[in-house]
Amino acid sequence: MGEWTTVYEDEIEERLVTLKVYRSDQAADEDGDDGPAIRVTTTSAEGSSSVVEDDQDGDTLLVEREATARLITLEPYSLEDLEGELMEVGFSPKAAAQIANKVPA
Repeated sequence: MGEWTTVYEDEIEERLVTLKVYRSDQAADEDGDDGPAIRVTTTSAEGSSSVVEDDQDGDTLLVEREATARLITLEPYSLEDLEGELMEVGFSPKAAAQIANKVPA
């Protein structure tokens, strides 16, 4: 049996990032993939937004909404896919490379 082990946890680009790898006592998968299983949990990059609303008197109001961060979990098929998936959820190429470099060999 194996278990998920946290190998990195920090804030990058003002978003919490937790990187876990699955460590197993068993040999490589039967499909020949000997890379580690990877799981990255982060928060969404959504910021606060301004919304225009009309009140009961017909006046227009500008309303600031609080940022609502959603948890995002990525489980890329391979280490090579990790950077691309991180960029898809809003990380810069530099930040994606920084996170991917934390995966142990």
